Amino acid sequence: MSTYTKIKTLPLSLFNNAEYLSFMNHVLDLANGNSGGGDSESPDEISLLTGSDGIPELGLTKEFLETYEADLLAMADVVDESRISQETEQMALHETNRDNLAIYITTRISRAGTLPLEAERDAGKYLYKIIKPYNGIARLPMAQETAKIKGLLLDLRKDENKPYVTTLGLDAYLAELEKENNAYDQLSQRRVQTRTAAKKESGTELRKRIDVYYDDLTLLAQSYSVAKPSEKATAFIAALNQLIAETTAAYNQRMAASKKPAPAPEPTPDPTPGGDSESPDEI
Repeated sequence: MSTYTKIKTLPLSLFNNAEYLSFMNHVLDLANGNSGGGDSESPDEISLLTGSDGIPELGLTKEFLETYEADLLAMADVVDESRISQETEQMALHETNRDNLAIYITTRISRAGTLPLEAERDAGKYLYKIIKPYNGIARLPMAQETAKIKGLLLDLRKDENKPYVTTLGLDAYLAELEKENNAYDQLSQRRVQTRTAAKKESGTELRKRIDVYYDDLTLLAQSYSVAKPSEKATAFIAALNQLIAETTAAYNQRMAASKKPAPAPEPTPDPTPGGDSESPDEI
């Protein structure tokens, strides 16, 4: 009576996306006949697809492996995707600039009532009622701040307010605030469009499909190793079990490290018996 080696079970749901992807890529390499340490065969010579007698070694098809690989490539995009887009970095700069400008303009107007020149005091008092609803504008949520800044610019540029704005020397600051606010707004809209165009399938959905591929692959490999035993099938299962053992060990090691308590503080040395120790200055 012949014996066979059973494929070990592996709790795939416990792994993070990077661990999961690494394991599945190694499985694909094994299924493609690439052990990682020898001459890999070309796609047309995949040893586990067809034996020398034309009978599939593991019941796998080339189409199955290509579909499996395509979803692993999509999963790699999910794992490697940068959390901070170029638009976000540029937006942060424009956000800081417009905050500083808005604060300067509103503060300049608020404090103008105490300035030595009567014309500036009068301008400050007149414009204060205009900017009062905009105090604290830099603390608003981003989208709301964008709209508020547009309102502030519109109000300060009204014909009846322009002379006072000029008296306080704020025309250039309003122009710069408008430039920074528009730049932020344009980048915000572009980022939304970029994310919509580049929207990727979630890692959760991809893992559901890849889990099925893995279940099918291991079921076929196990079945063929019993129904049509071969050295290649036996070698594949042995290599897969070794991979499962190594992956499990690496996961357990990571979990143990994450739970490792912080090192205890160094104990305070006991005082020297027999008297007061002298300081370096008192030797």
